[in-house]
Amino acid sequence: LSYRWLLNEFPVFIPLDKRRFVSQTNGNLYIANVEASDKGNYSCFVSSPSITKSVFSKFIPLIPQSDRAKVYPADIKVKFKDTYALLGQNVTLECFALGK
Repeated sequence: LSYRWLLNEFPVFIPLDKRRFVSQTNGNLYIANVEASDKGNYSCFVSSPSITKSVFSKFIPLIPQSDRAKVYPADIKVKFKDTYALLGQNVTLECFALGK
């Protein structure tokens, strides 16, 4: 499966950069340091090249809050599922730390 996110309408796909990352493991969109320009309605676009089918999720609204006084503690996940890989094969591990 391949995951891409669009903003407000098709085909305005979100460019990936230092602030935005799409997990190809679960399709989640991660945005670091949300900005006012991130406001909008997001939809996940999932495609499968093997069966040439694509689907869109329902739109999810994002409304950035301007409250700069809030500082969140780091939220580091320390319990991960076991990951198995065959010898000589590649494996991708993802780790995300949230907070300021």
